[in-house]
Amino acid sequence: MKRWMFWLITAIVVALVFIGFGYTKKRETQKQFDNLMSQAITNAQAAEYKKTELNLQDALRKKPDDVVAKQRLEQVKLYQEGLAELKQDDYEQAQLTFRSTAKISPSLSILTQRAKKKDKLLESVLKQREKYDDLYNEAIRLTEIGAYSQSNENLVQILDGKNIDEKYYSQVRKDARELQERNNSILEQIRIQNQQAAIRRQREQQRQEEAKKAQKAAASSSSSAENQNGEPKKNDDKNNGQDNVKDSSESKPETNNSATEPQPNNENK
Repeated sequence: MKRWMFWLITAIVVALVFIGFGYTKKRETQKQFDNLMSQAITNAQAAEYKKTELNLQDALRKKPDDVVAKQRLEQVKLYQEGLAELKQDDYEQAQLTFRSTAKISPSLSILTQRAKKKDKLLESVLKQREKYDDLYNEAIRLTEIGAYSQSNENLVQILDGKNIDEKYYSQVRKDARELQERNNSILEQIRIQNQQAAIRRQREQQRQEEAKKAQKAAASSSSSAENQNGEPKKNDDKNNGQDNVKDSSESKPETNNSATEPQPNNENK
C-alpha cells in the first residue's frame, strides 16, 4: 500500500513538473512572439521592411497558426513589391499593388497608411503623365509634318510643367528634351539656308542693278556720240549748198554778158 502511494505521488509530481515546464515554455514562447511582433512594428515604422519581414517570419515559427502574423507578413511582402515596381517606373502596377496592400487586415497600420498615401500620389502622377504624354505625342506629330516651332511650343509646356523634375516624369522629360534639341537643330539649319538664300538674292539684285546702270550708261554714251558726229555734217551740207548757189550766181552773168555783147558791123568797116 505504501509502495503504491509512493508511485502515485511520484507520478503526480512528474506530471506537475511537465505541466509546469510546458506552461513555462508556452509563456516563454508567447513572450518571444510578442517581442518579435513588437520589433516588426518598430522596424516597419523605421522603413526597415526586410527586418520587419524577418521578425514576422520568426514570430510564425513560434506560433505557426497566428493569423495576425500571417496577414502582416503578407502585407509587408506586398508593400515591398509595390516599392520595387515604383522603382522600375511601373506606376500603374505599383498603384494596384499599394491598393491591395492597404486592404489587408489585420495589418501593420503604418503600412496601411503609407500604401494609401502612395496610391493617392500615383493617381495624381498618372493623370499628369497622361497630359504630358498627350503633349509629347502631339509634338512628335508636328515635327513629322515640319511644324518644328509649334512642336517646341508643346515641348515647353512639358519642360516647364508642374513637378516635371520629379523622378516620376524622368522619361517624358528626357524624351521632350531630345525632341526639342532635334527641332532646334533643324530650325537652325533652316535659318542658315534662308540666310544664305537671302544673301544670294541680294547679290543677284545688286548684279541686275549694276547691269542696268551699265546698260543705261552705254546707251547714254552712244546717244551723245551720235549727236556729236551728226551736227558738223549738217553744217557742211548747208555751206556746200550756199557755195553751189554762189557759184551758180557768179557763172550766170558771164553767160548773159557774152550773149548780149555787140558783134562787129561789117558795114562800118
